[in-house]
Amino acid sequence: MSSSFNGVPNNSNPVFPPSSRLEHAWYDQRCTVPSGPDCSLDRIQHRFGRKIPLTLSLIGIIVGAVIQCTSRSLGQFIASRVIVGMFGQIGLPVGSALLVEIAHIIASWTTYGTLMHFPTSSWCWRLPSLLQALVPALIVVPTLIMPESPRWLVSKDRVADAQRVLANQHANGDLNDPLVVHELQEIEAAIAEERSIGGGSPGWGDFFRTKGNRWRLLILIHVAVGAQWNGVGIVSYYLVPVLASVGITTSADQLLVTGGMAISNLFFAFAGAFMVERMGRRKLWMLSTGLMLVTFTIVTALSGVFTKTQSPAVGGAVVAFLYLYYGAYDIAWTPLTIAYPVEVLPFSLRAKGMSLWSFFVAAALCVNNWVNPIALARIGFWYYIVFLVVLVYLLFIEYFFFPETKGLTLEEVAIRFDGHDDGAVTQANGSFHSREDQKVELEHDETVPNNLPKSAADCVLAKVS
Repeated sequence: MSSSFNGVPNNSNPVFPPSSRLEHAWYDQRCTVPSGPDCSLDRIQHRFGRKIPLTLSLIGIIVGAVIQCTSRSLGQFIASRVIVGMFGQIGLPVGSALLVEIAHIIASWTTYGTLMHFPTSSWCWRLPSLLQALVPALIVVPTLIMPESPRWLVSKDRVADAQRVLANQHANGDLNDPLVVHELQEIEAAIAEERSIGGGSPGWGDFFRTKGNRWRLLILIHVAVGAQWNGVGIVSYYLVPVLASVGITTSADQLLVTGGMAISNLFFAFAGAFMVERMGRRKLWMLSTGLMLVTFTIVTALSGVFTKTQSPAVGGAVVAFLYLYYGAYDIAWTPLTIAYPVEVLPFSLRAKGMSLWSFFVAAALCVNNWVNPIALARIGFWYYIVFLVVLVYLLFIEYFFFPETKGLTLEEVAIRFDGHDDGAVTQANGSFHSREDQKVELEHDETVPNNLPKSAADCVLAKVS
């Protein structure tokens, strides 16, 4: 929405008439405090589960959208953006990444439509502001009736409730199904082991206590900051001035490019989501970042050529490669930016870890909002070189520090990081059971019906992760 708003003519938005692109940072600013380490998000999740924070987030976004739509002053508009950003950061770690792409489509094309029909009316920006509440409003009711996390239930000694959730999701309500019993034993063993290692309630210092947790923290920080500093901050928040720099200057044309990119992003994001289980996380990370490096290098070179030639053809080529660049981002950074940190974090540190993730995302956004407009105004396309260096660095980190988690349960992922059987995936006899071992056991277990589909074991086991 921020990129779309940049394309709205100033005479349509007297509430916030910017004299320069830098002022957009004021009303696009996110509030970093609620997602920082001192906030109570992780305490809320540990105490009340995952549903309440997500519901709170959705309601907050709806309220912020209404306040933004009814803004009559710059101060009210800024306050609404802070509310939307604050509650968005609370719910983002437990929400769906693909919904972000759907929201972009709604925002981009609604803004384009209102600009065409109400070019001089304040509804040119009020209606898109109000529609920010659409997706959260649709999700509130399903959120209230969805099952709670079985791992959280076990952590609160509500084992029977956790067993019912697992049975309903994986065994058609059969509490004594072998898969349900096995999953419950895994979860109980993992949480018991984490409690014994952590000495009780987990603290922030636990991220530095073991080599495995330091490794997890490194991944978490690089994913959070990398998602904002890999160049996408320029394309997503300052696409309009980038388009203006290559000769696309009318509001209608700029919003058409923005809307088209939103549709393209949704397509690539879905493609990436389907590729995750086929290619694996590690290969997809490196493919995505590598393609981003190639396409953004071409964008930088073509932008340099345009500044000398002012050729419309070159400007069009820049737009084409911006589409490809963002598509490369979508295939891994959209589906995995949240999912991968959640996978690598142990249950005891998951809420705190995602609070840290939110903090680093918000901090990186702050830098984007304040530094990018100044750099673009001063040095233009030369600023892109900074992001090329960042992309090379991210490729290095992904190659050496991002392990593969494809096909592993959350409990099995812990072994990848901690380097030993920490009890997270052990049975009562202490033997390790991989996903393939579990599949074989299910297929040969006499208590499993003979008419069970051949791939049923794969299907139910996939749900665990």
